[in-house]
Amino acid sequence: MTPMDEVRTEPDEVVVECEMEASPEKLWRALTEEAFLSDWLDASPSDEGMEGPSYRLIEAEPYSRVCYAWHDPDHPDAPPTVTIELERLPAGRTWFRLTHGPVASANHVVAANTNRPPLAMAA
Repeated sequence: MTPMDEVRTEPDEVVVECEMEASPEKLWRALTEEAFLSDWLDASPSDEGMEGPSYRLIEAEPYSRVCYAWHDPDHPDAPPTVTIELERLPAGRTWFRLTHGPVASANHVVAANTNRPPLAMAA
């Protein structure tokens, strides 16, 4: 994984983007299988009734986008959603974007100066 760049885009959301050394399929498994996800998020599914941060899956587009409702009793004013977007890159890598904030639109506009890697064009 390359260093993460954290960018504050709105007063009520935080966006973290990075390039991961894993395929979207591998990351998808980590983001959707409960045993891996609970470990990765350091939270429990909301239906378990445990103390601490919890999540509930609210949207999933296989290998490209997943959105969770988020609740942390220690931070009740924290934004209510976490959205993760994945984009396939060459050599089995993935561009990873995590937005902690309002529900992100699937049709979001990317600024021209985001420093994202260029997209490969289809032949």
